[in-house]
Amino acid sequence: MKIVKSLMLGILFSSVCLSFSSTSFATENSSEAEVEVTKISEIKTKVTEGKKEIDITPKFKTKEIKTDVGGKGTVEVEQIEGMKNLKGTFKTTVADQSILSINDRGQWQGMKLGKTTVTLDFEWDEESLQKIQEKYPDHQLVKKDIAQDVPVEVTAAKEKSVDITPNFNVGTINAKIGETGQFKVAPMGGVANPKGTYLAYIPDNSKGIISVEADGKWTALKTGTVEFVLDFQLSDESSKEIQDKNPGSTLTTRDIATQVKVEVKPAGTLNITPRIDITSIDGKVGDTGQIKVKPIEGINDTTGSFAPIIKDPSIIEIDSAGNWKALKTGTTSFMYTYNWSDETMKKLAEKYPGYEFYVEEGAQVVEVKITENTTGSTKPVGTTKPAGKQLPATNDSSTNGTWITGLLLISLTAIGWYKKESFK
Repeated sequence: MKIVKSLMLGILFSSVCLSFSSTSFATENSSEAEVEVTKISEIKTKVTEGKKEIDITPKFKTKEIKTDVGGKGTVEVEQIEGMKNLKGTFKTTVADQSILSINDRGQWQGMKLGKTTVTLDFEWDEESLQKIQEKYPDHQLVKKDIAQDVPVEVTAAKEKSVDITPNFNVGTINAKIGETGQFKVAPMGGVANPKGTYLAYIPDNSKGIISVEADGKWTALKTGTVEFVLDFQLSDESSKEIQDKNPGSTLTTRDIATQVKVEVKPAGTLNITPRIDITSIDGKVGDTGQIKVKPIEGINDTTGSFAPIIKDPSIIEIDSAGNWKALKTGTTSFMYTYNWSDETMKKLAEKYPGYEFYVEEGAQVVEVKITENTTGSTKPVGTTKPAGKQLPATNDSSTNGTWITGLLLISLTAIGWYKKESFK
């Protein structure tokens, strides 16, 4: 009996020990599993912490806002390094919205006098975030929750003005006769090509040197120098355009006159000194002729008039057309000048536009010698037959016949008178 009891106690003791042994083993296995999971989690954490990050926290270029009432501006956000055209939405808070207003695009305007503070924040839009991630695929995008406070000061609006005093592209003109050019004014108040009327105040005694039209075109007319005042009257259209680009501004003009210096030179020069076809006149009393002027190169049928000064006008006479006539024997001389006709000068101007024509100084002198006309010959230059009586030459047959005829008439007359007396 004692043996049975001992066996049963042994079996019971073994069961209890086995039960404790199983529990202890399960607990030990469970702890080992937890340790393994912890190790794996730690590894994953370390991998996550080891991934590169890129800070996309927006940074603002605007550090303060100082403006006047009505002034406008825009808050600018710096772009992520290596990128551009990133967009987003502003999230702003103004401490006193009666002083400054600002919208979600960062556009602000001064409302009234005063000081305040604006808190700036910014959210990149989805498209911009995608661009950043594509640019940096191995980076984690990190945005710090940091807002920036910007001080604001709004002052009284200053009176704005726009200077519309004209500034011209030309202050000096050096041109040749016939040349043209164009005056222009510099941009005014944001308008690139202001329109208006050009006003040139040229002295009356110099208006023939240069002309300026209302649209600013100038033309060099004749040689000379002149200084004149140039002004510009802005058109209503351009005035309105400037005002629209500068709202609230006053258009002002400085009281400054613009002087333009002009020098006009000829396109060339041409000697038109008249030249006659003779150097002297040798003739007889009663001879006639005509002095002719040589033509100018390139001009046909030139005309003009002589103005001779004769030393002894009793020997020879000369009219304005150059016609002369020998009056009596003797020697003399005459000087002459010759004036080209308006028609000839017009032909010259057309043939040589822009040229300056000049005549050499000094009058030409022509010597004259007139002798007695004893032959009755005519000169090939159109002389007339000599005037006055001439004695008959000796042994002239026509003269002898005249004498015989005269004697016969006298004899017949005497015979008739004798017969008449006999019959009485």
